[in-house]
Amino acid sequence: MEKAINDIFGAGREEFCAALKEISGTESPRVMLVADFNVVQQNPELGGKIGKCFQSGGIQLCGKPAVLSGGEKIKSDAFSTVMRTMNAMLDAKIGRDDIVLALGGGALLDVAGYAAKQIRGGVKLVRLPTTVASMIDGAWSGVAAVNTVNVKDALKIPCRPDGVFIDYSFARTVLDGVWRAGFAEAARLAAACDAPLMDLLEKHAGDLKDRDYDAMCEIVSRCLETRKRGSAKEIGEWSAMRLETMSGYKLPHGYAMTIGLMIDAKYAMIKGFLSEPEEARIAKILVDCGAADGVAHSGHLLAQPDNVLFGLDAWELSHGKEPLSFPASGAKTVKEEKIDREAMRNAINMVKY
Repeated sequence: MEKAINDIFGAGREEFCAALKEISGTESPRVMLVADFNVVQQNPELGGKIGKCFQSGGIQLCGKPAVLSGGEKIKSDAFSTVMRTMNAMLDAKIGRDDIVLALGGGALLDVAGYAAKQIRGGVKLVRLPTTVASMIDGAWSGVAAVNTVNVKDALKIPCRPDGVFIDYSFARTVLDGVWRAGFAEAARLAAACDAPLMDLLEKHAGDLKDRDYDAMCEIVSRCLETRKRGSAKEIGEWSAMRLETMSGYKLPHGYAMTIGLMIDAKYAMIKGFLSEPEEARIAKILVDCGAADGVAHSGHLLAQPDNVLFGLDAWELSHGKEPLSFPASGAKTVKEEKIDREAMRNAINMVKY
């Protein structure tokens, strides 16, 4: 089930509770909340709203909410947060027909999903993303993954959510860097399969950087429609994952995706898939909306192109001989089975920092 519901625990609570009942197949669903600490902290009224929402809607809130710190570190702590989350689910006596409601950014959705699909062989999972990036991309993933010290998303399991609900208002409270970097996901999608979306991003780039709420809603809404027709999952991902690992997971995911898209766009230009003006346009949009703010702090990573290229090996280990996709003229993609590593090294060196 997929729905956008404004003020999901307030004005939209009747619709949301009805959806939870439909997902659970019962008139009195049992729901356990796994929430991002940053979201809870930035929304002091949230706990009360959730309580009133569930009480009025006949939803049982079971156990204590598991409140996690969020960010990539919770995926990279040798299963500590995953185990703590699973123990909280067991303490709440979550069963196969109960629902885990994951409220947070992409890393929290991964940890909550990983835990939910282990308990009792897998319980129902509903995702409520709170960041721009997770609304556009992370909430729709069919897997949940955690990291090892040296490999991003090395431990991965199937994790198809039973429901995804979008409440744009949660994005209001994220940090500036999280807000701006999230639009890299929109740019990836635009470059892969939606030329009008690229026009919208270009038109609203300054507004997005300045945190214009209506512009953000328009872009995310357009992305959700575009996702039904196409995907940009591979573009920029191989290098973004490698850069995160190289940084010890200190480079935020959104900034890593921005750099990944810039690298792949430059590679596409070198190979003739994109014209120079088309590549420059993608880079300018990323800069103008603020998604590229993290590039200036990543010089020490980009100065190691051979190290970055190990990401291609990691991608092949994870995906086999599946070809990589790159942006091409006309908001299309080109697939390559054998990557020209010298051209890719040049592309990495061309990213300015």
